[in-house]
Amino acid sequence: MRRCQRSWARCGRFLARQRGHGDRVHATFEVSGQAGWLYDGLVDVVDRLVVSNPSQITWIYRTAKKTDRIDARKQAVLLQIGELPTVHMPGRAVRQWRGQIQHRRKLVERACQLKNRIRAYLKGQGIRRSADAPGWWTQASRRWMEALLPGDVAMEDLLEELSLLEKQIKRVTALLDARLEKTGAWLLMTIPGVGPRTAEAVLAYTDDVSRFRRGKSFCAYFGLTPRLDESGKVRRLGHISKQGPSVGRWLLVESAWRAVNKCEALRTFYERVQHGQTQRKKIAIVAVARKLLSIMRAMLTTGEVFNEALVLRSDDRWGPETSTEGQGRSRTARRRRRRR
Repeated sequence: MRRCQRSWARCGRFLARQRGHGDRVHATFEVSGQAGWLYDGLVDVVDRLVVSNPSQITWIYRTAKKTDRIDARKQAVLLQIGELPTVHMPGRAVRQWRGQIQHRRKLVERACQLKNRIRAYLKGQGIRRSADAPGWWTQASRRWMEALLPGDVAMEDLLEELSLLEKQIKRVTALLDARLEKTGAWLLMTIPGVGPRTAEAVLAYTDDVSRFRRGKSFCAYFGLTPRLDESGKVRRLGHISKQGPSVGRWLLVESAWRAVNKCEALRTFYERVQHGQTQRKKIAIVAVARKLLSIMRAMLTTGEVFNEALVLRSDDRWGPETSTEGQGRSRTARRRRRRR
């Protein structure tokens, strides 16, 4: 084992010498915030480059002696025997697309926080709005807020910052809309309740739908599958794993709330999972989000538009019914009651 220098030139010359001997060079490194930059710099100087997922190989670090050399040797052995958990590394354009989606989400969150701060600030000054007044964030309402506290620097700065954030959101949204026209987002947007933001997030993080052999693995990639705790005859399904892109789960859940109001088939599925229990609303809406994701994978694979009749069928072609968090516990309870 040999440590490569930080300089790309030296590292490249070292790898070139290894390949110059007629040997095939296989390299791997752990995924990180700069994984894309590292991948672009190494992919052309090796025969095979693999990005590993450290969260799935934590057992290699459970040792009394841990060094970079020991960790590198363990990863090399796993790579050689084909047991290294890998991470899909998309191209630079797709990584930039994902970054823009994440950037817009952060801007929207900051704008929401700023609006709450403005309303809290006005409430602290004893200012209330009448019930018949227009929305808080119309141009007339903003002029009203500016006239309420003339010379108040805090209020002026909050409103100015909000205007700047809204301009930034508008600019990045225009860029995302232009990118969306070049993709197959229209296909996913035929699903009731699915808009451009949800469609672009699913497409950007899917990258290539053919790398997912089953709908379950596709849903697991977005963190919408339940955690499994199985030992002997006991099998419990817990909360969803929440792995993968959080922005995708957030948008899918938001679309699920709209879908249950616009699509009768999804509404029926939602009510069946909820089972008339108010406390199961969140469980049911997560189940609908996973159902939407399974439908999206099928549509991207076959190229067909959304067909509500297929969702209504109990044995529809979109895949098995969605398992939700908590179902494992209820199934175990039913088994115990039957035994009694």
